[in-house]
Amino acid sequence: MIQDPGTLDRADADPRFSSIADLVENNQSAHRFCPYCELFPPNYTKHCKLCDVCIKDYDHHCLYLNRCIGRGNHRLFLFFILSMVIAHLLFIAMAMSYLLDKVPAGSHSVSTWLTLLGEEFWVVVLMSANALTLLWDAWLLMEQFDAIATGTTTYFRQCEKRERVGGAQAVNSTWGHCDREGWKSGRKWRVCG
Repeated sequence: MIQDPGTLDRADADPRFSSIADLVENNQSAHRFCPYCELFPPNYTKHCKLCDVCIKDYDHHCLYLNRCIGRGNHRLFLFFILSMVIAHLLFIAMAMSYLLDKVPAGSHSVSTWLTLLGEEFWVVVLMSANALTLLWDAWLLMEQFDAIATGTTTYFRQCEKRERVGGAQAVNSTWGHCDREGWKSGRKWRVCG
């Protein structure tokens, strides 16, 4: 995951605006200016305070990878999550196969299973941890696919939900720069280029 997430360069800044006065003249929000990067970001761009850059098609900052997920690396991120789901499924299947091979043929009593649990405690613990992590991975994958299906990113989809529930004031106070016009424009976001 060392691919550039879609860092905004000066050349990629919104060409319609060159000063704050241009924003006022066009009835745009002052949040369209990023004071950290000193740029006018285009739609679906957000400044990540952890990375200290503006990211095009910002999805989220992944604390697990310590990296922003955006236009440049979202497809790779999806493959990463999918590979994690497959790895957890394989581990659980192999652990179950290992445990079933340890059970003597024809002996399926509760005492046999409890003895096996005592002998292979760490296999059961690791299998349980993988199952719980698999649930989280599957939820994350569904969230990502849902955002793709709705033509947005998870961050800006949350902004839309906040606006529907609490109005613009809830969006502005809770999410900071969610009121950038980009997520309202109806522009469809594509993973494939």
